This record gives sequence, C-alpha cells and structure tokens, in this order.
Amino acid sequence: MSQSSLKNADKLFKTQAYTKAAEAYKEFLAEYEGEVEIQTLLNAGDANYFIYNTSKAKQYYQRAFNRKPDIKEPYISRYVRTLRSEEDYEFAHKVALKALKESNDDEALNTYKKQYEAFLELLNSEEDSEYRLMNISANSKYSDFAPVIFGDSIVFSSSRTGNSKELYSWNEQPYLSLYIASKGEDGDLIDAKPFSKSSKSDYHDATLAIMPDTNIVFFASSNINKNKLILDSERENNFKLYSGELKNGVIKNREELNFNSDSYSVGHPSISDDGKYFFFASDMEQGYGGSDIYYCKITPSGKLTTPKNAGPEINTSGNDFFPHMKDGVLYFASNGHVGFGGLDVFQIEFNRDTEDFTNLQNLGKTVNTSYDDFSMVFNTDGMTGYLASNRTQGVGDDDIYYFTKEPIPCDQILFGNIKDLRTKENLAEVTVTIKDSLNETISILKTDADGNYEIKLPCLTKVTILAEKEDYFEQEKIGETGDVDGEENESIDFELERAKDMIVVDETTKQEKIDLETIYFDFDKADITPKAAAVLDKAVKLMNFYPDMVINIESHTDSRGSKKYNYSLSDRRAKATQQYIYSQGIAEERIVSAQGYGEQRLLNECKDGVKCSDEEHDVNRRSDFIILKR
Repeated sequence: MSQSSLKNADKLFKTQAYTKAAEAYKEFLAEYEGEVEIQTLLNAGDANYFIYNTSKAKQYYQRAFNRKPDIKEPYISRYVRTLRSEEDYEFAHKVALKALKESNDDEALNTYKKQYEAFLELLNSEEDSEYRLMNISANSKYSDFAPVIFGDSIVFSSSRTGNSKELYSWNEQPYLSLYIASKGEDGDLIDAKPFSKSSKSDYHDATLAIMPDTNIVFFASSNINKNKLILDSERENNFKLYSGELKNGVIKNREELNFNSDSYSVGHPSISDDGKYFFFASDMEQGYGGSDIYYCKITPSGKLTTPKNAGPEINTSGNDFFPHMKDGVLYFASNGHVGFGGLDVFQIEFNRDTEDFTNLQNLGKTVNTSYDDFSMVFNTDGMTGYLASNRTQGVGDDDIYYFTKEPIPCDQILFGNIKDLRTKENLAEVTVTIKDSLNETISILKTDADGNYEIKLPCLTKVTILAEKEDYFEQEKIGETGDVDGEENESIDFELERAKDMIVVDETTKQEKIDLETIYFDFDKADITPKAAAVLDKAVKLMNFYPDMVINIESHTDSRGSKKYNYSLSDRRAKATQQYIYSQGIAEERIVSAQGYGEQRLLNECKDGVKCSDEEHDVNRRSDFIILKR
C-alpha cells in the first residue's frame, strides 16, 4: 500500500499537479516506516516549494540534506530560498556560502557576499520605509496580481472563479484571466470585471502591456492548439506572447510574436514609460537560469528588435521577472538575488546610451517580506502605484496592494566656527545667512558666545553660507549635506577680517594708509600682473566697504637707475594702478591723484653712492594708498 501511495505521488508530481502531489507525499511519508529515498524527500520538498508551502518544504529538504550533504542544484538553491522564506537567514547564508565555495566560482562568491552584506543592512535597519501599502477592495480569495495602468483603470491577472472552465492542477485554482477594475478613492480598485473576451482561452491568459499613446497591446496566454494545451518534452505547458489592437474593449488582429517557441515560455510583457523598450521574461536557452528578463528596442514604426538578455546584473540562477520601467529605473521581482524570502522587488538603473544596468537595490522592508512580493508598477506621478504579494495580511492567495512613496526623512547638521582673522578670537553674534541654489534665503542665524553656528538641512542639499558682522568683511562658502541621515559633516569654519585692520597710520606723516603687501611689477614694466591684481583687489574691497573713502596713490622706486628713469617708471606704475582700480568699479573721483615719486622719498639711507643689499633696496620699492577721507 505504501509503494502504491508513492507511485501515485510521483505520478502527480510528474504531471505538475503539485497541490495533490504534496498531500500524497505527506500521506506516504506518514505511513512508511522504512528509510525513504533521497529523491522522494526532494520531490516532496519541491511539491511544497512550488505551491509556497515553505514550512513543509524546509522540513523535507532538511531531511534530504542531513542524509546527503552533497546534493547538487537545483535543490541547493531551492533549499536556500525556502530557508529565507522561513526567515532562517543565518542558516540559509551558511548553506549558500558553502555551496558557492565548493563551486570554485570566485566571481559568483564575491557577488553573493556583497549582496548578503547589503541585505543585512536592510534587515537590521531601523529606518522607516518610504513606501506605505494598502489592500484593495477588488481582491478575491484567489490570486490577483500583475497590475497594469490603463488610464483611470487597472488591468490585472486573476484566478478568481467564473471566467475559466478548468482548474490549474499546479495549485488547484482556476486558470488565470485578465480583469479590469476602476480606480477609486485613495488608490482603491473597484468594480472588477473580465477585460476582453477576445483574449480569453480556457487556460492561462495573463500579464498585459499597453503601448503608450496607441491601441497596441501585448499579452501572454498558454500555448494551445484547438483549445488544447501543448506540452513540451518535460510535459510543461509554456506561455506565448501575442500582440493585438484594442478597439472598444475588444482585442483584434491577434498575432504571435516571432520569438515564441513550443520549447520555452515568454511572458510578463512590459513597455517602458517612454515607449522605446519592450521588456519580457523567458526561460529560453542560454539564459542564466530560471526565468530571465529580456528586452527589445521598439522602432519608430512599432517593430521589435531581436531580444537581448538584460545581463547578470539583473538575471540569476533563480527566477527574475515582472519587469516595469519608470523614469530610467527598472523594477523587477527575483528570488535569485539575496533577499527577504520568496520573490523580492528590486530596482536597477538603466543607461539608455550604453544600455547598461547599474546600482541594484532591494526595495527593503514594507515592499518586501519573507513571502512573494512582485509585479510593481507606478502611476504616472511616479509616487504611487500597485504591487502584488501573498503576505499573510491579504484576503486571498496573491493580493494587489496600492502603495504611496514618501521620501524617508533624511537630515544632517551643517556647523562651523567663526573667528577673527588676526586675533583668532571667537566671534559672537555673527550673522550667518543660508541660501539655496537659487539664492533664496533658507535661514538666518547668529553665532553663539563661542563663535559656533549650526543648522539642520535635508540630505543632498547644496547651500551658500554667508557670514557677516559689523566692521568685518563678509565671507561666503559652499556647504553640502550627504545622503545618510544624521551623519556628521566636516566643520565649515570662517576667519573674518576686520576692515579697520587693513588701515594703518604712518609713523612719520601720521596719515592713514591702506595696509597692503608689496605690489611687484616685472622689470622695467608697469603692467599689472596677476599677483599685483590680487593685492589691489584688497584695496578695492576696502574701498567698497567704505563707500565714501577717497585716496591718493603714490608709487616709489629705489635709487638704482637714473632719477629721471625712476621718476618716469614710478609714475607709469601709479597710473596703471589707478586704472586697474577704476576697472574694478571704483568711481574716478575717489582717487584724487596717482603720482610717481621715483627715488625722492627713500625710507632708508640707500641713496646713490651708498652700497646696500637687495633687501634694503626693496624697502624703498613700494606703493602707498593714502586715505584722505573715509
């Protein structure tokens, strides 16, 4: 009787009647008192794995691996995925790591380690998710998934009763059909009804794509002939993709796509929001394993180019499907990348110029659970949409959820200290103005008694920080926050120069002068060099600070050279200095004179006939900016 029970279970398993097979294996294993074959345990694990009874699948896989640790693929991957679905993440990691090390595939091992580290960050993170989910009214007790935006409605796949004549032996539910529901308040879906009888068969009709701004649609159906399923060599019925024209709710001119096959499935059609790329999933040969995501370009005339595998950044040895592209980001579901268990939703950036996919990210908690989470689509606003999940909070098998996306609060503190340039003392009561990239004021604050300031700003914000205090020159710097909430930035410090500190009193003449470094000219020239301009800009800054300031410019040389030559050279230099200051916006009446004095006013004894060092002569080479009024 036990052997008869096993044969029945194996027969059901071979015909992919997994729900009945799982029950048959359970009965056999409960009755049989001898040592069970490893393959029977693996088949029992698979039967439960395929109907998402992960608790039982884990039990059977564990018994098989405990007896025979060197079991190969695909059972290792299924065992690991089952352990993740049961949230046994640590043990799943040990099993996966051991298998990868034994495979001697260093690249795959390194990729896995990076993904696992990223997953642990998500798992242990206490940050709130930017997504909020709400169940919808249109869900049934059966599978409802694969929503597609269709104007003010949603087209989706469902196995609810009433639209299919037979039950799908895999999970003992009705075959899938396409339904349409209207968008209600707050994203709810109501009034679900069959979508189009012309796309209907007695078997699976699922997953629809709509070409933007046209009536062209693509959809997947079971591979049938004369309303009978066509099975491949593994006795599997594959999906095929069809195109058609939607007119008054009826799909007309139905045609097979040219890359369909009887030997593999193609399904999950999706078109990028710009209408330039057609995505789909397939288990065709030479993929990475399971279902892979492929894409075609859509030509201006609406033709599809030869399909191209989306590559290893997306596709894995597991199942990767349900693609949806929005604003250059591809969203898809995978159980091959390291995740929370079952199918997780991932996003990856797409470069249209190079057609490269980069920066893979798991969408984290709330979107993803230890159950199957998949078929995410966005509304045109890019902040709301729908996804499907068989998590326990639902009302049926797979449920459709409405989601809203709100940025996770992310702030950082910009801070700094402000001192006096000369004394290095902290400056209190400095006005600090924070301006955005449009030069709009965000905030105005004051430094405290210790010269410190700080302000909380959103992450990834670039600002101008302007420091002002009476009697001091204002100064501004650029500040920028990072992308991690609460992360500390480097201090943005200022040293302000007091305007009066640029004014000195000549000990001999008792006149006020602008205190500047020596202005050097090239030999025998009066041209303003870049170094000279940098010094003169300080004089301009002071004159702008004191708008009533009036000055004289005096230029002097040392005694080397003839008196006539020195006088002429110094006068040319004084006039060139005057013209430069004018060029910086200072009114002409504010410079009363610009005079050269040659060697007439030496500051030391280094006159003609007196031997002096170069350093001693340099003392006499100078320009004076005499302040007449301020």
